[in-house]
Amino acid sequence: MNDPDQEEISKRRGIYLPSFLIYGGVSGLYDYGPYGSRIKDNVIRIWKDMMLSEGNVAEYDGTSLTQISVLKASGHYDRFFDYSTECENCHTKFRVDDLLEKRNIEVRLDQDYLTRALKEDNIKCDKCGGELGEVKIHKLMFQVEQGQNSDPLFLRPETAQGIFVNFKEYYRFFREKLPFAIIQVGRGYRNEISPRKALYRLREFNMMECESFFDPENERWVNEPPDSFKVKMAANTGEEFFISPREAYERQIVKSQPLAYFIGKSFQFYVRIGLDPDRIRYRQHKKDELSHYSSDTWDAEALTSTGWIEITGIAHRGTYDLSRHIETSGKDLYAQRVIPSRKVMEEVVEIDYGLIKKKFVNDAPAVISALKNNQDFVTIKGEKIKLAEFLIKSHVEKIIDRENFIPTVIEPSFGLDRIIYSLFDQNFTTRAESGFNVLRIPSEISPYEAVVLPLMPNDSLDKVAREVFSQLLAKGGRVLYDESGSIGKRYARYDEVGIVYGITIDYDTLKDNTVTLRHRDTREQIRIPIKEIMNYVRSSPWNGKKN
Repeated sequence: MNDPDQEEISKRRGIYLPSFLIYGGVSGLYDYGPYGSRIKDNVIRIWKDMMLSEGNVAEYDGTSLTQISVLKASGHYDRFFDYSTECENCHTKFRVDDLLEKRNIEVRLDQDYLTRALKEDNIKCDKCGGELGEVKIHKLMFQVEQGQNSDPLFLRPETAQGIFVNFKEYYRFFREKLPFAIIQVGRGYRNEISPRKALYRLREFNMMECESFFDPENERWVNEPPDSFKVKMAANTGEEFFISPREAYERQIVKSQPLAYFIGKSFQFYVRIGLDPDRIRYRQHKKDELSHYSSDTWDAEALTSTGWIEITGIAHRGTYDLSRHIETSGKDLYAQRVIPSRKVMEEVVEIDYGLIKKKFVNDAPAVISALKNNQDFVTIKGEKIKLAEFLIKSHVEKIIDRENFIPTVIEPSFGLDRIIYSLFDQNFTTRAESGFNVLRIPSEISPYEAVVLPLMPNDSLDKVAREVFSQLLAKGGRVLYDESGSIGKRYARYDEVGIVYGITIDYDTLKDNTVTLRHRDTREQIRIPIKEIMNYVRSSPWNGKKN
């Protein structure tokens, strides 16, 4: 079979298309059309259902605008950049690591090394062959002016930070018990140097993130990593494995139990939405490839017509984020664990209000204020007064049975647009005998469960078809109606956008209240009563091989 041009089909059929197309479009910005929006929403719904089924998972919906203080604390403000170079002739900008990867040259994210690599390998502009300029730092965050004399805001480069700064609210929601996870579906923004491959690299993109929190002394998810299937894994040592997530953890190929668990969970999600399990692998980051917050990351990658592409990053963020926000904000983002109780003598310091009022009378408020602000001295009427004598110190016995700690975080971060890109790439096929394209995705994520098709738009067939259409809608069916064009062209039209079932209203329908039900992949046709349509559609009665 030939590989159809998914971008051309997607644009023509309203799956996804470049934004602002009537004005020439903007690179790195894409819109989802009438079919793509529904497919995207179905993928999100399945992901949410799978994550929330864990029980100790809650949702979060945060703002896309982010304070600069948050991004300074997280490290994004200082470290979130790529290295770029610009052609001196045509002024096209390139990511330097992309130029090296295309030529199978080792990539190191070091400005001096990248500069030498471009010169030593005599790399020229991919577009016009011109000389490339100096390697520069290219900031990836979009800045938004907030107003005069105000700090700027930024469009968030990831959705995670809002979850971290609200950790304490969720800690209370879960009755101060770990582990738990917080999920969010939202948009991120990155000022990419060279957006490319349609949905693969975007300036505005959709993310599905999960931040799971653990006691570092008991870093275990509530469920064990699955052992019922195997996945392809490529460790940063160069070793490759075909192994179950549970065995990968038991053999310490993956050293964190929850990280191994989410590898398995993500694989189950991919298979459910229609990615080919034989074209999914998990690749461990090399040490010099890790993000500034990660101690270990495994990327889920999908094999597409353009090679392996990252669709999910599963990272061990350790205590990095909460530690930084505690340090920067000065706020309590700790969790607590129970420890064996012990008695301690604790010093209690109180202000001696009586002595202060007796000694200073009118100046007592100034002295009290200085003490409350932890000052050692205060000046009263030109005299420097030492404040220690106005403090009463005593010792009380206290029982300690809890201690503070900073939770560790495991983050599976799903790139929704890249997942959909891979889904289309792996499932768009062309029928050899007809040349028609087919999007073979599961009914569960299809934009519609079925399309109602009158054989002809006359002879009462259209009237009955609309009645059937209304009945299916009333039953909650995700159905579409179309009477335009020949029946063969209409079948092909909806095969191309992934709708599994065609419901044809023909002349026999007028006689016996039955319809022809056609399956997208097998193209088998059967007759069933109108009243049984939804049962057939939702029970997927056919299990024939794809043709």
